[in-house]
Amino acid sequence: QSSTQLCVFTEPPETSIYPRNDVQLAVENTLICHVTGFFPPPVNVSWTKNNVVVTEGVSLSQYRPRSDGTFHVFSSLKITPEERDIYSCTVNHRALQGQPQTKIWSVPEAAAVLPSVGPAVFCGVGLTLGLLGVATGLFFLIKATTTDTPDMAKNIKYLMQWTQSIKTVPPGF
Repeated sequence: QSSTQLCVFTEPPETSIYPRNDVQLAVENTLICHVTGFFPPPVNVSWTKNNVVVTEGVSLSQYRPRSDGTFHVFSSLKITPEERDIYSCTVNHRALQGQPQTKIWSVPEAAAVLPSVGPAVFCGVGLTLGLLGVATGLFFLIKATTTDTPDMAKNIKYLMQWTQSIKTVPPGF
């Protein structure tokens, strides 16, 4: 008499939460909750904003297999971040044995600061250096053409004599 036993293993998920784009206050963005390494599907993903459950603007991707036999899925939440907002993504899976995983994301303080001025500073410095280079070049060009050095005076005198000698050469020479 033979019996077949089926052993089903479960793998708990790993969860991470991050914004799709750089965060700016009052600018629409999307928070992504990446749930990976779990088996079998499904997982339950829920969102909160400031400890209040959020259902509007939530989506869940299809379950996608990984090469190790586990799965991963993305849940997203459309947000318009404001100062001191705190969001959380809670994941429940049978491998967690009733103890859901919660990842928390809060609006970074840097988001309250104006967008980076780095590119504008680099542009300004580059433009200033370029104009300074042009001005320096013009200065030396003008100085070189207006300076009456002894060598230049000799060259001008020689050139004048040479042009005079051309005028005095008899025709047909």
